[in-house]
Amino acid sequence: MGQEPLVSYRSVRTKYLNLLASGLLWPLEVALERRAKSDDRPICFIVGPPRSGTTLLYEMVVTRFQCSYLSNLAKRLFRVPVAATWLCRNAIRNRRGSFDSVYGELEGNAAPNEAGRIWHYWMPYAAPYFLDKPGLTPDRMRRKMAAICRLTGWPMVIKNPILQSDMSQIVTSFPNAVFLHIERDWSDNARSLMKLRQDRKSSDGTGWVSLRPEGWEHYADADALTQSCAQVIFSHKDIVTHLDAAQAQGKVMKIDYERLCADPDEIFAGIEAFFRDNGIDVVRKPEAGTLRRMSPRKQPDDETRSRIAACLQEISGSIAS
Repeated sequence: MGQEPLVSYRSVRTKYLNLLASGLLWPLEVALERRAKSDDRPICFIVGPPRSGTTLLYEMVVTRFQCSYLSNLAKRLFRVPVAATWLCRNAIRNRRGSFDSVYGELEGNAAPNEAGRIWHYWMPYAAPYFLDKPGLTPDRMRRKMAAICRLTGWPMVIKNPILQSDMSQIVTSFPNAVFLHIERDWSDNARSLMKLRQDRKSSDGTGWVSLRPEGWEHYADADALTQSCAQVIFSHKDIVTHLDAAQAQGKVMKIDYERLCADPDEIFAGIEAFFRDNGIDVVRKPEAGTLRRMSPRKQPDDETRSRIAACLQEISGSIAS
């Protein structure tokens, strides 16, 4: 059963306005892309299960450091993301973090975005899409990334949990990529996923929302609690399995969500060193200052938490055996 987040529009009028804007911007897209060269500069991917703190880490990174990213406007104009970045390049350079995301979404054209529409357009041939479309070659994707970086002069940071459905494709397409792997208390993570499932309906009736890691089919008919636990466990399993070689090369940094909330400056001192060790020349934004501490979102210690803990243990034991 496929996971196919097709592009949707509020109305036919919105669709054709989007097509018109993209058509008008297409010559600019081509010109900006031609001026850039596909290079081997490392790109940073933020990975972790949905609801594990990936959006918080994403916004912290682009708030503390001068970084390029795929913006809300680039997502809306997904056919011409380089031209869209050119339109809001000054707002991207001057943006300060708002830390008010709703299920990974932030307000404003210049806000960082998961950009699922862009990846669906670029990589329809990869999981979770498996569509019979050519998409872009790895060289074209790297050139578009380079073009966006050329507009800002800053290195690229990407966050989209859905990409973990085909981590091997990402590693192949971006061989010099580095990864920030965030991990949250698994019980809290699963409980937060259950809340997400209450608020967002599954596209195919399975109840499954967002990332579908390898092995998810075994729990396609399970209840929300079991699916959420499986989603956390299998997501981490995918990351560890497919990034084994990158881990051995020092290209993966593990980050604890609770520690990130409690002492972000300490974590970011480590991230800064990790970037420099991997050839990413990050520069702190002059106005960034000290990142404020936050209270990690803990779930209530109740019967549901006990059931989640038991389910996590059962699934982990099943995998081990």
